[in-house]
Amino acid sequence: MAAAAWLCLALLTPAAHAAEDADGTLLERALAATASLARRRQLTEQQELSAVQRILKSDARLLLLSKHFGGGETFGAHLRSALEWPPTSAAPPATPPPHPPPPQLCTAAPDAVLFSRRSVVAFNASEVPAAVVQRALEAAVLAPNHFLSEPWRFYLAGPRTRARLAALNEAKRHAFERVPAWLVATLRSAHEEGSKLYYEDHAAAAAALQNFMLSLAGAGVGSKWMTGALGAPAEAVLAALGVDPAAERFMGAIWFGYPEVPLDADPSRAPARKLGVAGVLTHLP
Repeated sequence: MAAAAWLCLALLTPAAHAAEDADGTLLERALAATASLARRRQLTEQQELSAVQRILKSDARLLLLSKHFGGGETFGAHLRSALEWPPTSAAPPATPPPHPPPPQLCTAAPDAVLFSRRSVVAFNASEVPAAVVQRALEAAVLAPNHFLSEPWRFYLAGPRTRARLAALNEAKRHAFERVPAWLVATLRSAHEEGSKLYYEDHAAAAAALQNFMLSLAGAGVGSKWMTGALGAPAEAVLAALGVDPAAERFMGAIWFGYPEVPLDADPSRAPARKLGVAGVLTHLP
């Protein structure tokens, strides 16, 4: 390769000068040894070009080869073999990688979804996308959970399971059949019921369900947490799911779907609390 071409490569390679500053002598040895091979026609033009580019970028493998074998008869064979491997870096890049873009900020009030969420019983026929449900489940499992016991279990009911659940209460069968989606939640705790750790698991599972419903509300999906209103024993609900009642406890069924009246259309539709904040808060000195 002509001397002018070598110079152009050095000037156009971003890491060249930084690498020379780090170990200029080693770079010079590697380039000189490579040039010697090229003059003796032991490298193709493409191999020579690739070797020079990688040396100027401080490829660790090539620099080590030239340091220990650059003056030997086997350097050419070693270098040709090394060129078949992906490049390695012996020094950090001359320019740091760009910072990731800042997270997109939500323009709505951070707690807006809390005030828009309410229990919904009238749904339209639109199907909730699977991605929305998946994200809500991912939010659910991020609930506060002491010891990371992950005591929650979720059962997303398909058409046949929804039919079995609706059949548990003949008087409400028609209403149950109109619910577009069901998620049944259970508690699977390794601790004896009534113990301190059992109640911690129970609280974590309840928080997970709240996370699930809040995530849905953020996507405009309404929900209702059903427990006793199903009108069927908890054991019957678990049996409809094929769940062992000795291993898991029924926490409730979450009905969800797009509401006939959008959640943000009338925030006042959530029932007023009788006690409110004033009735439950005590200020202590």
